[in-house]
Amino acid sequence: MRISVISLMILAMIGCSEPAPKDAAVITTVEAHGPEGKRSAKLEIEGMMCEVGCAAKIKKELLELEGVASVIIDFDSDRSNDFAVVEYDENTIKPDILAATVNDIADGRLYGVPSIEITNYSPKSE
Repeated sequence: MRISVISLMILAMIGCSEPAPKDAAVITTVEAHGPEGKRSAKLEIEGMMCEVGCAAKIKKELLELEGVASVIIDFDSDRSNDFAVVEYDENTIKPDILAATVNDIADGRLYGVPSIEITNYSPKSE
């Protein structure tokens, strides 16, 4: 058991070592039906190599931000980029701050956010 835990920790530290470019994220907005005022941001994330260390670190950092209600990490080792879906209060925090938070992890050496898709929810019109 100890060997497994140690192996996972080493893999997380080694696997998350590729630097990602830090260009400004491209932001797109879509409208959807749902609870009025709800907002979510789907951050495309470059540089995630593991679900244990990388995904957990990104989720932890985003959840610590004031105005963030929830974070779901969509990690797949077969994809080059993964995603974080963040539900947030637009009056408290802006999408560029979400991206900057991910970009700044480990002094900017690990992850990049090339795009953000903002979903604005509103009730279905009759």
